[in-house]
Amino acid sequence: MSIFVKICGLCSAEDVASVATMRPDALGFVFWRGSKRNVLPSDVAEWTKELPSSILKVGVFVDSAPPAIRQVVEEAGLDVVQLHGFQSLEKASGIFPMSGKKRGQVWSVIHLGRGEPEGGASVDAYLLDSYSQESPGGTGKTCDWNAARAFVLQSPKKVLLAGGLTPENVREAIERVGPWGVDVSSGVEERPGRKDLAKVGKFIERCRS
Repeated sequence: MSIFVKICGLCSAEDVASVATMRPDALGFVFWRGSKRNVLPSDVAEWTKELPSSILKVGVFVDSAPPAIRQVVEEAGLDVVQLHGFQSLEKASGIFPMSGKKRGQVWSVIHLGRGEPEGGASVDAYLLDSYSQESPGGTGKTCDWNAARAFVLQSPKKVLLAGGLTPENVREAIERVGPWGVDVSSGVEERPGRKDLAKVGKFIERCRS
């Protein structure tokens, strides 16, 4: 099984360029002002203008209205929107209105034990993440892997696993949960917003070995 790998929370041109050479499947950018990893759409557009088309650009949003998300999608050139919070997903398909282009993907974030999945046909994948009152993601805390495994087995959609993943535990997480993909942010950082490139490389290697 080939594991989809997303490296999230990138905050600089240098990190984007360096991580891209390691060929993850996606790079994630946080568009939430409450995050230490918050970035501007114009910066992301500049940082990723030479990014290979095989690497998806994912925008992370928290309780944002569809028009605001659409504006960021167009300015930053995003391929995927990752929705945290409890915003309605009824109009999620309208986030990617660009005619003549393949519709981008919508991922809905699930905090296990905090409600049922939303979005129906508008959602392309679910992302399981840990939760804290301080932050809807990037907490460094692991999910309940047994509950995550049960979710994966019954989900009609693809499932990514996030929450407290590191180079040291990601292989066990994949074996125990069986997700379609994995998502890491704080587990491969020197500090919030700055990646430890050795950890990034080791994380990707262990996902694919």
